[in-house]
Order: sequence, then structure tokens, then C-alpha cells
Amino acid sequence: MRKRHARAPGRDKNFVGVTQKIFSVLEALSQQPKSGLPLDEITEITGMAKTTVHRLLYSMGKLGYIEQDPVTNLYSLSGKFFELGTNALPYQRLTVLAKPLMQSLLLTFGESVNLAVPMSGLAIYILVLESPKPHRVAAAVGNYSYFHCTSVGKSIAAFLSPEELEQSLIRYGLPAMTPSSITTGSRLEEELAKVRAEGVAVDNEENAQGIICVGGPIFASEGRPIAALSISGPSVRLSQNLPSVKTAVGETVQKISLLLGHTLAPSPKLEDEKRTSLNIAPNQGSERDLA
Repeated sequence: MRKRHARAPGRDKNFVGVTQKIFSVLEALSQQPKSGLPLDEITEITGMAKTTVHRLLYSMGKLGYIEQDPVTNLYSLSGKFFELGTNALPYQRLTVLAKPLMQSLLLTFGESVNLAVPMSGLAIYILVLESPKPHRVAAAVGNYSYFHCTSVGKSIAAFLSPEELEQSLIRYGLPAMTPSSITTGSRLEEELAKVRAEGVAVDNEENAQGIICVGGPIFASEGRPIAALSISGPSVRLSQNLPSVKTAVGETVQKISLLLGHTLAPSPKLEDEKRTSLNIAPNQGSERDLA
């Protein structure tokens, strides 16, 4: 990986030099939000001494903003880091508008409700309302999901530009998270066309066995998919109410989109005509499990 040395400001007595070092580390980790990075690679990217990088990682870890995998020893940004980001624009308005409607879904169906946004070719969860039931399914704020095997991911991917979607698939591939996962570009094309036609996406045990998720896209005023909302629960429960869950999710994401200033729904036919075939190897990219 190519070194990325941050440019130091000129002589400025008010500038605290360690700030630049901290953000150099954070920027390096943000390039690999899914898999994390080893100490040596962070050192190479930042151009700093290994001992300095290690102390910075240790300090940010003590504060809860950096995590280290106990098995692989890879460093990554923590959920606390992303919680900090959700309190700032542009997601603050989104979460404020979405939360009451998410609470309504939680009360209606008793299953976990999730809000995710696209970031670096993945879907990141920024707000999660957990089911009160003992046997429940819930992501955590800061967790990432692939586009091809989750309902929030499909909801976002279906309305991305072909170039944006292609970049994500080239980077992460189509790993088989379960036997039901989509692993070919042609099958994914069919699935995303269905999402555009129906306005909702279903993850039928494609990311984790025994779990069903129903999601839908949220649009801003310019018509871009800025987020996705989903309900997730055990297959034995959610499958019994699937039609009503799909209807409720579809209506909820439309309400949130309208509150954000979106007025015109994309035409599925027009969207499909703009797209070309996806030629992505099924096992290209990492197969590390994501919550």
C-alpha cells in the first residue's frame, strides 16, 4: 500500500502536532473499515515510527475509539467512533426524523429495527433499536454489512450508479456468507432489479442462517440513496408476517424520504436501462463475517 504522509501546516504556534498524527492514524484505518489493519501497515501508511503509532493506537483504544481483534491483532475503528459521527451532520437530521418511525415499527412487530448508511462500499449501522424479546437479532452501531447479502445493502446498492456499485463489488467481491448468499453478478442484477420494482429488499438467510431481514432505501432531496432501514428477526417469527413487514417497511422509508425532501420515486425501468452487466468473480474480496 502506498504511503500517505499528511501535509504538516507551516509554522503555527497554536497547532498541536500530535493532532496531525492522530488523524493520520484514523484516516489510515478508515481506508479499511471492514477488515482492519496490522500495526506494520498503519506505520507504513502514516510514515511514523512504529512506537509512536503503537502509543497512539493504545491511547485511542483506552478511550474506546479503536479496537484490536484478539485473534488477528488487526486494528479498526470502534462503534464508539461511529456513534460520535452520527451526532454530527448530515446524519443527525436523518436519525432524528427516522427514530420515531423506527420505534413505531419496533412496537408493531417486536423485532429489531436498523438504520444504515453507505460508506466505503459497505453499509454501516448508525442507529439500532433492539427487540425486547429474549431470542432476538440486532446489529451494533458501527457494524458493517456487504451490499449483496443484506437487506440494507441491497436497498442502497439498487439505486447506486453502476460505477459506484462496480467499485464496491470489485473491492469486496460476492463472498458466500451462507449457502443462500448471492455469488454471481447476474443473480445480483436480477435481485437489485426486483428491489427497484418493489421498493423493498429481503435478506432471506443470506447473511446469517436463521435470520430474515426486510429493508428499504431512504432518499434525500436529490434522489440519491443516503440510507436504508430494516427490520431483522429470527426466520421462524419474521417469515409468518413477511407480507405485512414488507408493506410497513416500504411505507416507513417513503415517509422518511419525504421528510428529507424527496418527492419523485426513481423509475425502475429507467434505472435498469442505465445499468450494464456486472462481471464480478464470486469469491473476489474478503470473506470476513460482518454483523
